[in-house]
Amino acid sequence: MLKALMITIGAALTVFLAGTSAIVAQPGGAGAAPLRALGERDMQAARGSGCQLSFDAGRSTLVYVIGDEFMIRTRAGRTVCRVSDRQFSALSDGGSLSCGGYRLTIRRTGRSVGHMESDSASAPATLTAAGRGRPWTVRGHWGSAC
Repeated sequence: MLKALMITIGAALTVFLAGTSAIVAQPGGAGAAPLRALGERDMQAARGSGCQLSFDAGRSTLVYVIGDEFMIRTRAGRTVCRVSDRQFSALSDGGSLSCGGYRLTIRRTGRSVGHMESDSASAPATLTAAGRGRPWTVRGHWGSAC
């Protein structure tokens, strides 16, 4: 009886250790999304005003730009970087900017569709975040509203 119990405990311990080491050994950077979705609270915290730019993937906003504020969220939290008027204008068609330790590149991949009634436009685009581990790219929409 004691021998059977010891074998069971030994087997359980082996399974536990193997499972734990497999979880710990998984690479954190490979395929892991460096950017998190910005929440409504994040975007309302922006102090800028005027025209807005955003990159949306599905229902998540990953990049939000208003006035001189370029905003992203990483594992470390919300990061706001300053952009000049020239950078803001250049970003309207896509482009690159460094923020929060990442080089973020937005590239339009399709035709832009404008909406006169809301003074807005959007286009299919990709967002690439590079700078910590392997570059990460996601498809979505790059839009502007004034």
